[in-house]
Amino acid sequence: MISRRNFLKIAGLSTVAVGSGYLMGKLTQTSEPVHYSIHGFVPEDELVINTLVKAFKVKIKSNSEPIIISDSKLGEVITRFDLDMRRLNYSDKGEITYTLKKLNKPIDSDIILSDKDNSIYSLDDLNLTIGNLRNDLIGRKADYNFTAEYSKTDLFSTLFKSDKEEVIIENEKGLAERISLNKNYNNIIIGGPQGKTELEIRDKIVRVNKSTCRHEICKQTIAHDVGNIIACAPNKVLVRIV
Repeated sequence: MISRRNFLKIAGLSTVAVGSGYLMGKLTQTSEPVHYSIHGFVPEDELVINTLVKAFKVKIKSNSEPIIISDSKLGEVITRFDLDMRRLNYSDKGEITYTLKKLNKPIDSDIILSDKDNSIYSLDDLNLTIGNLRNDLIGRKADYNFTAEYSKTDLFSTLFKSDKEEVIIENEKGLAERISLNKNYNNIIIGGPQGKTELEIRDKIVRVNKSTCRHEICKQTIAHDVGNIIACAPNKVLVRIV
């Protein structure tokens, strides 16, 4: 059932649309929300970062001004590479966010992709450029956690977006759990190709308690705010707050 507030939103939009010569049906024929992201554990290598940014921009075809969150001077490198790609005059819009965080200790390099249709891509479905880069990274140690995210919502998705913060948990099979960040949970178990990853949510903080990964790098990361991500590449588990 539509709430009174949302009904008034629709009614107001209908009035504007009809007054402008549009029918309500035209207004609701918007494109589906878009989401695409690259999550990687990568070495301190400008060529690797450049390849990731280029592959990302070719996929999303957007020249929106990005948000760059970095605790390293490599953040300036991301800015330069993104700016270079804007010469291609991409016209798509949306929100772009790059995040680069130094790892506490070197781990095996790896890259995973996800979008609205594939929570986590299988190895066979990887973008060719990313697939080749992933092969080149075999045996190399990662120094950074790199994330590039693109999202675009339609008009109605924006209007009816919930104000509540939620934890989205995905594995290679798709959406595994969608849980309110405002509630506490001790044992959230998510299956993956290597076994089970166990999470907890307490006082609006998400953390990994148990992991099957050899380095357990996901246990070193917490998520507590919208946009925060915990990624376990070996077990193909993604946790994000929306």
